[in-house]
Amino acid sequence: MNEHLLSSALWYCRNGKSVIPVRQDKKPLIKWERYQQQPSEEAELRDWWRRWPDANVGLVTGAISDLTVVDCDTREGIESVEGSLSDATAIPTATTPRGGRHYYFKHQGGISNRAGVLKGVDVRTDGGYIIVPPSRNELGCYAWMPGCKISDVPPAVLPESLLIKMQTSLRSLGGSKEDSSPACRQASSGVVMGFSKGHRDETLFSIALNLAKGGMPADNIKQILDFFASRCDPPFSPAEVQTKIQSALNRISNAERNLAAEVRDWVLSSSGVFLSSDIVNGLQVSSRDQRKNVSKILTRLVGEGTIERTGNRNGQFRRIEGECERMDFMSATSETLSIWLPFKLHDLVETMPGNTILLSGEPNAGKTGLLLNIIRYNQDRFEIHYFNSEMGASELKKRLEKFEDISLPAWKFHAWERSGNFADVIKSGKGKINIIDFLELHDDFYRVGGMLNDIHRKLKGAIAIIALQKNAGTDMGLGGFRTLEKPRLALAMAPGRLKIVKAKNWKTPDNPNGKEVHFKIVQGCNLIQTKGWHRPDKT
Repeated sequence: MNEHLLSSALWYCRNGKSVIPVRQDKKPLIKWERYQQQPSEEAELRDWWRRWPDANVGLVTGAISDLTVVDCDTREGIESVEGSLSDATAIPTATTPRGGRHYYFKHQGGISNRAGVLKGVDVRTDGGYIIVPPSRNELGCYAWMPGCKISDVPPAVLPESLLIKMQTSLRSLGGSKEDSSPACRQASSGVVMGFSKGHRDETLFSIALNLAKGGMPADNIKQILDFFASRCDPPFSPAEVQTKIQSALNRISNAERNLAAEVRDWVLSSSGVFLSSDIVNGLQVSSRDQRKNVSKILTRLVGEGTIERTGNRNGQFRRIEGECERMDFMSATSETLSIWLPFKLHDLVETMPGNTILLSGEPNAGKTGLLLNIIRYNQDRFEIHYFNSEMGASELKKRLEKFEDISLPAWKFHAWERSGNFADVIKSGKGKINIIDFLELHDDFYRVGGMLNDIHRKLKGAIAIIALQKNAGTDMGLGGFRTLEKPRLALAMAPGRLKIVKAKNWKTPDNPNGKEVHFKIVQGCNLIQTKGWHRPDKT
């Protein structure tokens, strides 16, 4: 099954959301009406993704998940909604493959599940569902915007000004039946919307924020806000107006600082040459203002000596790596390790102390079975630590009991439950093997290279064998070429096939890069070779 999608679905389920499997064309794979009344359970999720391993993750909206999602399909819709986001609280926001956005709010009564509630804007609430990251289709993926992941930012209350705007639009379309809220009654009574008590704060803040985003000086913003403040019911004092202006400026400043921190983290996790467009794509930067800010931030990093411009292309940089560790090559050992690798791979490549081996595999390709075999045949010579992000103790026990040639008490390795920050728990020193099954990441895949580097730096003579998800049809794991920087051996695993993508230390005169072996797995643990190491373009 697609472990990446399943693990995400389980996370949403464990955090109070009703989850359903959805096809690439956004149609549910199950009869989902019952899950509007009762939440889905973990056992159901595991069964669904076993049957449909590439299913996208859908969340049932409304009271069952405490969610109302505003879905914007157009730039006009995005601007209309963002103009009403009137406080400094971040809101969970995801981008869609078509360039739209989903804004996640707490469940809001008084508005129905409907398309076209505003131009280019739909609402998903009771009776609806939404596709969530890390789902994808043929156009791309759904992804959380920087600093706006639902795992970090709780859904906010739907702003009154946005609620009024949508309810008023529904009335004009003749479509709202439950508009009995105070906000809607005000909208239909002839009172000027947004300037009466209970709404004036949001409205004035929204005006100040949009003027500040447009670059208007604070003094000019104050003149405009003074005009509107005097017409509020009751009127705002000059001190309160100044507070609104400062709050709007602080929000913009905080957003810029958050983006600066994201860009800096991206740069510091990089090595080699990169383009500013790599950062824009990696961080899911979508607005013109944010793209301009990325350029300004990179210019500041050039000025402080963190990066430098390079090459003949605009926006091309490299990180300046000024720190280095002295190498005591006179005292270093040149011995290789007698580590067992499947299909006699150890006869083709050498493994030395401190090396990293990367296993990038498709779902259901047999990564765990292969890694357990590596434990089985190396545990008598090495101290092995196995970090697993999905299996519990009972499931691991069942997997080990399938090995017919070794009893359960004969297994001699340390098993740990771990799903992230592996560099913090790596066991350093010669004679140790760290096996990570697997390096789990839901988004921000550009970080994989930095994570591998952090693990590598902690080894101090130990070995790390790291499993990573990869998509079908590619030899590289999630994270692309960056995943190949640190490993001395990189393997690509598909059902029935294992390929050498990168081997730096050859054991034979014949270059093994590009060779592959064919196999089958019996009972999830027995690796049976069906065709030896060969180059796929040769017979």
